[in-house]
Amino acid sequence: MNERPEILEKRRDFFVRNLQKLASHLTSSNGKNASSFLNFLPIEQDLTDSGTILDLANVPSECRSSTNPNDDRLYLDTGIIRSRFAARRLNDAYLLRFTSYVPSIHQEQPLPVFANLGEGIASLPIELGQTVILAGILPELQYSKQEILPIAANCLSHYYGTQIDPDKLIFNEFLGSPFCIYFQPVIVQQFNEYTVNSVHLTCVFLYKDKMTEKQADEVYRIFTYLLFSYHKINFFFPQSIALKKKVAKRYEYIERLTEEYAQQKWDSQSLKKLPQESLEYYKKLSFLEDHKRLVEVNYKNYQESIAQIREVTGQDIPQFFSEFEKDIKFYLEQMQSNIAFLSPGIQLFDKLMQSIQTQVSIDEENRQNIQEEKQAQLGQIFAGVGAAIGIAQIITTPVTNSSSLYLDKNNNHVNAQPSIYSLWSGAILSIIISIFLGWLISLTVYKWFTTKE
Repeated sequence: MNERPEILEKRRDFFVRNLQKLASHLTSSNGKNASSFLNFLPIEQDLTDSGTILDLANVPSECRSSTNPNDDRLYLDTGIIRSRFAARRLNDAYLLRFTSYVPSIHQEQPLPVFANLGEGIASLPIELGQTVILAGILPELQYSKQEILPIAANCLSHYYGTQIDPDKLIFNEFLGSPFCIYFQPVIVQQFNEYTVNSVHLTCVFLYKDKMTEKQADEVYRIFTYLLFSYHKINFFFPQSIALKKKVAKRYEYIERLTEEYAQQKWDSQSLKKLPQESLEYYKKLSFLEDHKRLVEVNYKNYQESIAQIREVTGQDIPQFFSEFEKDIKFYLEQMQSNIAFLSPGIQLFDKLMQSIQTQVSIDEENRQNIQEEKQAQLGQIFAGVGAAIGIAQIITTPVTNSSSLYLDKNNNHVNAQPSIYSLWSGAILSIIISIFLGWLISLTVYKWFTTKE
C-alpha cells in the first residue's frame, strides 16, 4: 500500500512495543535480560528499505552468531529454552520470526513446557496476524489416530493457559506427520459498524521422527513468507469489504441525486460541492483497486512459497493452506465484482455535474436576461424623462406664444397680454409634444439596449 511515512512510523512503534514486551521474558546465556540491550535502528534507516530493524551494535557477543556476521538474529537462552529472535520490516509490514525450543540434550519434556514457550507471545496484541507452531517429536507408536486431536488440544491448553476443545481443531498432515490447526478470527479495531479483522493460527506439529524434524527446519524459512502472505490477504480482504460498503453508500447517494435531479433546486453552491464529493468517491474506489492489487501480489508470493516448499520436501503443504487458494480466487473475483459495480459512480458524478452545470448556466442566463431587461427599461425611463424635460425647455416658449397668437387673435386691445386660457393651452400642448418626442427617443434607446448586435 502507498502509505504516508507517519502511518508506517505509527505501525513501527506498535511493533516495537510488542518486541519490548516479549524481550522482557528472555535472557542471554549470561542471564542478562534481553530488554536491556534490545535497541532499534533510527526510523530514517528503517524507512529506506526492507531488512532488520534491530540495532545490533551493542548486543552481547554471546547473543550473536559466531560464524555469520551478517546474521540479524539474536540467540538467547532462558533456562533450558533456547530462542532465536529476528525483527524485520518487509515493505509495508513488520515481521517477527521467533523460534523457541528445548535442545534434544535435555531429552523428553512434559507438555506443560509449552506454557513456558508461550510466555510473552500468546497475549501479544497482534495487528496483521499471528501464526504459532508448537512442534515436537512424538513417534507414531505412542498414539492412535483418534488421540491426535486430544493430544494437540492438550498442548494448546498448556500454551494458552485455558482449556481448548479438540473439536475446534482442524486436522491436516504435513511431511507424513499430524499437523493440527487452531483457527481464531480476531477483531483488531472497531470503527462504528465496520471492523478490522485478523487471523491467529496456532498449530501443533507432531513430528513422527528426527528426520521429519530436520525436514521441517529446512522449510520453516519458506513457511514464514507463506504465512506472511496468508495473513496479509486475510487482513486486507475484510477491509476491502468494509470499504466497499462505505463506497456503496456513496453510490446509492449519487444514484438518488440523479433520480431526483428534476425535483432538486440546484445552484452554483451545489456545483462547488459535487467535484469534492466526486474526488472523495474516486479516492475510495482507488483504495479498493489498491486492495485488489495487494491481494494479487500476495497471492503470487503465496503460490511461489508453495512451489518452493514442494520443491524442498517433495510433498504438498497442509491441506488447510492449499485450500486457501480457492478462497483467494473467490476474494479476487469478489473484489473485481465490487470495483466493476461501483465504477459507474464516477460517470454518474460526471454526468450529474454536467447536467447541473447546464441547468445553472441556463438559470444564470435567464437571470442575466431579466437583469438586462430591467436595465433596458430603466434606461428607457431615464432617456424618456430626460428627453421630455429637455424638449419641454426648448419648445415651451415658442409653442406657448404660437398658441397665444392663435387663440387670442380676436383680442383687439393694443398691447393686450396673452390670456390665461391661451397660456395654459400652450403649456399643455408643450407637455404633450415633449412626452411624445421623449417616448420616441426612449423607444429608440430601449431597442439599442436590447439588440445583441
